[in-house]
Amino acid sequence: MAFDPAKQAGVFNREMIAEFPASRKEKIEEFRWLIGNWEATNRVRATPTSPAYTDTYQYTYNFCDDDTRICIQGPGGKERPHLTFDPFSARWMMTFIDNVYGVLQSQGWNGDVIVFTGHLTMLGVDCELKQTITRQNQNAFHALNEEKQDGHWVIVDEFDFRRKQV
Repeated sequence: MAFDPAKQAGVFNREMIAEFPASRKEKIEEFRWLIGNWEATNRVRATPTSPAYTDTYQYTYNFCDDDTRICIQGPGGKERPHLTFDPFSARWMMTFIDNVYGVLQSQGWNGDVIVFTGHLTMLGVDCELKQTITRQNQNAFHALNEEKQDGHWVIVDEFDFRRKQV
């Protein structure tokens, strides 16, 4: 920001933000491997009130919003925004807007691992969640979800994703 004496307010540095669209598109390429159709096996841990169980889901990831985001289409068939890169903060944003609400953020990849953390509301309950995505290869990745409970990360569930062959 720079102070504009005519407006008596801070204004964006236009030269700097002019680079943001290209920067975002460049960063989103780090997730190009994700684009396509996936089958996910979800293993949910037992809780004091429910037993452990396993489900299988189908997901499709596509570029959307002029290739500035990755959208996800999952159970129910509705496509929704899921991943983007925010050039202002230089962080990845993972959005949840259906049954789970909030934004997880990440500083970026460390090899084949990226960790997102943040506060969410899941089924009406506020929590702090960490999702660790490990890319195993172009056709497989693992997502581990942990919730912070009493200051410790506790595994909630995990997904094994396999690319569906067309």
